[in-house]
Amino acid sequence: MLGTEPEIIANYVQAGEVKIIFWPVLNHGNPSVYATLTAVCVGQQDPVLFWEAHHRLFQNQRDLWGADRDYYVNTAVSLGADQATFTACYDGPAALAEVMALDALRRQRGIFSQPTFDINNNILAGSIAYETFVQAFDSVPGP
Repeated sequence: MLGTEPEIIANYVQAGEVKIIFWPVLNHGNPSVYATLTAVCVGQQDPVLFWEAHHRLFQNQRDLWGADRDYYVNTAVSLGADQATFTACYDGPAALAEVMALDALRRQRGIFSQPTFDINNNILAGSIAYETFVQAFDSVPGP
């Protein structure tokens, strides 16, 4: 997605035709859980920070295997999140419950791998070419 995402944002999201919604795929154990929890908690402070955290953690995903709580706190703070607000979210039960519930819903829909895209109930899995997204977007009837 990171390869095609800039074009999708420029051509569809900014035009108000497509909305990107993140659903966690927690198939890598604790690194998936804590990375997603980090993005959710910074996103509660500022939605833009959610995507900045998502991109940063994705780009540095090899670091996540050995990451501890301090790694995620430092990541959040380096993105501009308020540390006290972040740690209250990260350490509290509500955001973790939200992350786990979203993952459970994803599994109920039969989505078990990443990347997977749901475009108006049309499920596309794997690395998708921009042209395939264009066809999927353009086939969705307007409001």
